[in-house]
Parts: sequence; C-alpha cells; structure tokens
Amino acid sequence: MEVASNFEYLISNHPKPVIPKRQRAPLNFRLIQLGFKTVGSLFPDKAAAFAFKLFTTPRTNAKHKASDSVLESARIFEFMYGKYLLKGYEWGSGDKTILLVHGWRSRGTALRYFVPGLIKKGYRVVTFDAPAHGNSPGKQTTLPQFSQSIKAIINHVGGVEGIITHSFGGASTVFTLKDAENEISIKKLVLIAAPSSMEYMADSFLNAVKAPMPVISRFYKILEDKVGISMDEAQISKFYSQVKIGETLLVHDKKDEVVPFSEAESVLEKWDSAKLLATDGYGHFHLMKNPDVIEKVVAFF
Repeated sequence: MEVASNFEYLISNHPKPVIPKRQRAPLNFRLIQLGFKTVGSLFPDKAAAFAFKLFTTPRTNAKHKASDSVLESARIFEFMYGKYLLKGYEWGSGDKTILLVHGWRSRGTALRYFVPGLIKKGYRVVTFDAPAHGNSPGKQTTLPQFSQSIKAIINHVGGVEGIITHSFGGASTVFTLKDAENEISIKKLVLIAAPSSMEYMADSFLNAVKAPMPVISRFYKILEDKVGISMDEAQISKFYSQVKIGETLLVHDKKDEVVPFSEAESVLEKWDSAKLLATDGYGHFHLMKNPDVIEKVVAFF
C-alpha cells in the first residue's frame, strides 16, 4: 500500500466487478437525440427548456432487488422540506449522528453498507430520499433543491457530526454547507466519487442528448439562473474557504466510468484538509460496496 501525506492507494483483494460495456441507447433516448439534432436549432428556446426538464428529472426510481438485515432494521421517519414530506431512515441511538447522502437516481439506503460499522462505533446513522428520489415525492429536482433538502434533514435530526456522500450527493452537500453561511459545521466529510465541476455534469448530459450549440448556450443560461451561480464558479474545489469542515476524505476509483478521477484530484489540490483514497477497478457504484473501502471510511470517523 502506497501512502503519502494526503494520498493513499488502496490495494483490495476483493473481487472487482465486471463493468458492462456501454450499450446502444434505448429507442426513446435515440429519438430524443434525433429531436435535438433536427429541431433543436430551429426552436432553441423551447429545446433548451425541454433539455433542462430532462436534466432535472431522474429517469428511473432506484429500487432494491432484495432486502437485507440493515434495510429491515431501519426506523422510517418523515420530515418536511418545503411542500414535500420526505422519507428518512435511521439506525442506532448514539449521541452523535452521521448522515448518508445518496447520488442522482439513487436512494438513501443505497449507502447502508456503512451502517453496521458506524453503529459499532456508537453512532446514530440517518439517511433520506431526496425530492423525486426513492420513496420521496416529486418528479423533478435541481441542485439547490437537493441541497436544501440536505439542510432540512440536518436541522430535523438536530445537527450531524459527519456526512458520507456519493456522487451528486457529494456536490450537493458541499453546496449545502456553502450556502448555510456558517449555520452548519461538521467535523468530517466523505466525498465518494463526487464531481467537482457542475459544468462537467451538464456537459456530459448535453453531449449525451446531442444538443446543438444554440440549445447549449440557452440551456446554460437557464441552469445558471436556477443555481444562482455561474458555471465557472460552480466548482466545489473553489469552496474551501466558504465551508466549515474539519477534515475531508475523498474516495475515487481511477476507472470511474461516470465521474473521472481528475475531479477528485482537482478538489485535493485546492482543499488543504482533504485526503484522497484511490482504488482501481471498482468503478463508480461498486466502490461504496467494497469492504476495504467501507472499513477505511468507517475508520475515518
């Protein structure tokens, strides 16, 4: 195992997943691509509005294929965010609380693999389904809405000691802490496979739907209006001085097929309190299921 002051390369003996090759897009998605290529340039304003609707609408609602002891033992609760009554899940009864924040098109209990180890350390663990995700209501959600729902559950549970996040949930959590204006401070933050740049996420989407340039420029105008910040500034690597975090652990796989490893490196470069745990071959989703990664993350607390 190679160790530096702020970088550790984890060599795991657990089997690496077989990451399926990218398959041809479904027919309905190919029709969307054709629509943007043919009609988008003719009606860029309407096409951009439609693109933003697609961008903020989870296409699938994540479900568990089978139950397990952690799922069965969760205490389910509800809390208000705006007009929505969101679903929450709780384990343990410790005085200090760890919050789990899921990613896009996922659900809170997807991070349940960290629960047993955290309970053994005496923590209370909570998670939730963000708007339009899991068992929570809604059809669309934006970055500000996702972030505000994180603030809502932190307030509901009476504050948290630390937060473990995955993917989009990591970016949303940093935005939550930035916009809280020192109202919320945490001792430890874990960003698993988190994107740093919001522009990267938007570009990936626009490339996927094959949006033409007139649509792209209008789409970014809508996005920046909704987020309230320019895409050039919407990078969590730039927010270090605006958040109250004791220590940060970045966990990222070098072969991440969704969010490139360079996104973690950009945060590591700018955040003095950050350390990076790198793996190789576990991808974007299986990373948080690896027992060695789970052990390292739990030990971080």
